[in-house]
Amino acid sequence: MAPLEGHDGSVTSAETMFVAQRHLQWVSLNVPKFEEWKDAKLSRPVAYYFPNGTKSAYEFTVLVNGKPDGFILVAAQKYMPPILEFGKGEAPSKRLGRITATRIKGFSTKRRRLLYYGGLSYSIDIGSGKAIDIYGKVVSVPKTVKLSFSPKHVANMWKTLETPSASEPTVGVLSEDIFTKIIPNVPVWTEDSYWTYSRGVGDLGGASTSYPKNVGPKADPWNIWDGCTPIAAAQIIAYHEHPEIYRNGYYTQEYKEYMTSLVDILHHTMGTFDTPNKKGFTYWCGYPGSDACDGIEAFPSEYQKLKNKGIVSWSLVNNYDAQPTCTLGLCWEFGGYINANDVISEVNSYRPILLQLNDGGSSVDGQGPYRDHSVVIAGYVGNSNTVDYLVIHSGWDMWDHYLAWGNWGSETHLVKIVPKRR
Repeated sequence: MAPLEGHDGSVTSAETMFVAQRHLQWVSLNVPKFEEWKDAKLSRPVAYYFPNGTKSAYEFTVLVNGKPDGFILVAAQKYMPPILEFGKGEAPSKRLGRITATRIKGFSTKRRRLLYYGGLSYSIDIGSGKAIDIYGKVVSVPKTVKLSFSPKHVANMWKTLETPSASEPTVGVLSEDIFTKIIPNVPVWTEDSYWTYSRGVGDLGGASTSYPKNVGPKADPWNIWDGCTPIAAAQIIAYHEHPEIYRNGYYTQEYKEYMTSLVDILHHTMGTFDTPNKKGFTYWCGYPGSDACDGIEAFPSEYQKLKNKGIVSWSLVNNYDAQPTCTLGLCWEFGGYINANDVISEVNSYRPILLQLNDGGSSVDGQGPYRDHSVVIAGYVGNSNTVDYLVIHSGWDMWDHYLAWGNWGSETHLVKIVPKRR
């Protein structure tokens, strides 16, 4: 959709700093666990670009008492909402530089463009239409980008910034009736957690061990990357099955063993696969064969079979119904489907959601398996009618991450995962 009149063009450097500072104040007063951002400082901005060379965003590292405490991503174009993403944890540019330095000898982010073209699509351009993404994988850079922002909603957010209330200087980029709703104790998991590959103690890959002997922390027969869809679905199933394991702390050996077991089983039931150019890919729901939804619904019977064999020991509480809002074919023919009412209803019912993000680009390798990223929706910032930010588990760290509504491509969709007591 075209931007509304008067709400297009680039954002100036002065405007980006103003937006970021304003957001610091709003977050500190309105989002739980961000109180210390009230007196925080901001780093100098780091620029990101669309594939065509146009600036897409500016990243600010948030500094609390002089130390990094998260980041804010401000839009570089006025047809995008002022704040695209924010959260605690490592700034994406820092992570990209650290990961890429281990992949390419002598590589420097200062000599390469940072790319961003939709939710979580951070990457470093390495030339020839390729980039290294936030997960350390080599990916194709899309030829075109089209995001799903609402022009009216975006214009209202910029208008709020441009006409601040003198009596309420810290209202920020959202209106007064906006609140944060987060499902408590949704487990978080990432294959780059404190038991990382580099320490040799994670769920490693490339082993000769066959499934199901690999289930758990033992090395897997597939590539080291288990796949984002099994990882995201495992967090949702763990929430419904044994939340007490997470409440006891995700640095425990039991949590590590439980989560790696769920991920390995889901990798198997979803048919997640590796090829030389594709690691950890899972087909969309509706694919003729194993896919994300099939794998979720097949999980209980496979888990119970392994429990009977003594491979896993935890009890199984539920069966699962996976309900996609968009399936293979329909997504491509009619465009994706993600509705704010679905998010509000599921979160208010304490059911985390699987979000399958499309970054808005056209894949250079054509239609095929889902090529972007699956994450967990654990909450939202909004009200009873609207959602301004999704609260997600991104898959790259152990923090909640806030993603602006509409910051994705047209094929983005939800998979509702409904537990049914056995």
